[in-house]
Amino acid sequence: MNRHSTKAAAEAALLELPSVMGAFVREDINGSPREIHLLIQAGPDAGDLARDIRELLEERLGVPIDQRVISIAQVEPGYAGTTEAPAPATPAPAVALDWTTPVVPRAHARAVFRGIESTVDSGRIIVRVRLQWAGEVHVGEGDELETANGRARAASVATLRAAVAAAWENLRLDLELVSVVQAVDRSFVLISVLALSPALGRRPLSLVGIQPVETDIESAAALATLKAVNRVLSLTLPPQ
Repeated sequence: MNRHSTKAAAEAALLELPSVMGAFVREDINGSPREIHLLIQAGPDAGDLARDIRELLEERLGVPIDQRVISIAQVEPGYAGTTEAPAPATPAPAVALDWTTPVVPRAHARAVFRGIESTVDSGRIIVRVRLQWAGEVHVGEGDELETANGRARAASVATLRAAVAAAWENLRLDLELVSVVQAVDRSFVLISVLALSPALGRRPLSLVGIQPVETDIESAAALATLKAVNRVLSLTLPPQ
């Protein structure tokens, strides 16, 4: 069976849309879109845009598109422009969950970001992120190749591991996508995370965060990750 790649055509079609700043398409074994990740300007309704994108790609590519594979992240008001396409990420390790203990949501529960540090050795970067909850500091660590995306992945994985530790491991967080993109002469870190917890039901929840790079990529990735997971994390943090 011949494999017909649709990646280049799909990404080119998506970047023609005026609200789309960046696009990345991952194919299945047949060459059809399996994942579609977009960074869009502030303003458009993401749900309406997803339907328009599905119809556009079905017309251009001649293959059916499941709207559920379309993931959209929207920048804050005030940013617009074009960007390079995001690149896929390496998933974070899974953690075990305790489905026997009920989770009681508490308003305004937030782990506090207490700092980040990174070291480079033999072409690899090790990032450690510290989060504090109920007087206790939880440290997560990530280790990746020393590239721009590697720095972002390491920081995001470290943040997710610290968050899971703060939640007494009653939460599973898998890094789905991380990318450093350019828009309006600025760099942004785009993060997509899958979350699973007894507080959320039996199906994973897709979470997205974005943060401009103001000092370093690692800090921006850590903050983007916290933006993505904060609401879910607030449901799973233990009592103070």
